[in-house]
Amino acid sequence: MGTHATRLDRVLAAARRSAAEVEALDVAAIRRERGEARQEETELSYLRRVLHGQIDIIDAELRRRAAGSQAPLVESLAAILADDPPANARSPRHMDIIPAPAPGEYRSQMEERIDAAGPAIVLDLSDDRLAEARLTLKAYEREVSEYRRVALAVIDRFAAELTRRYREGQATVDDLLNEEQKME
Repeated sequence: MGTHATRLDRVLAAARRSAAEVEALDVAAIRRERGEARQEETELSYLRRVLHGQIDIIDAELRRRAAGSQAPLVESLAAILADDPPANARSPRHMDIIPAPAPGEYRSQMEERIDAAGPAIVLDLSDDRLAEARLTLKAYEREVSEYRRVALAVIDRFAAELTRRYREGQATVDDLLNEEQKME
């Protein structure tokens, strides 16, 4: 990424930790790293939605052109960007859908890349340029999705470690309350 470790770098490093390294962490470190992974996952999920929206707009414009339609694309935007309801109930873990107002380093970098590659005004671009932008955005979506998969694995791994410690008596709710009091 850059010259300093970004939050995404730290999440990727957490994913590479061995089981022994995770077990050696204190509870506060596990919670901190899990929290960072949650923040990054939220931003990655947001980026995926942005990318999907842009790709959907490009696809709709290419279909509109292929059909020879004269209907303005803007009239269809609500339908283009509407999501179908999920087929399966989602885990409550995935409910955090709004990223922090100040983006993390990776999100900032990716938003710049999206702006550079994604068409600001699809109507002004040729079919070839739209197809090229679509391929670029699809590649970005794959990258973001892979990072998101890693972040989710880190969240699950650290949550499982916390659960194990509570179950085996290595951590207690009193410890959690004491940590929260120290932070206040």
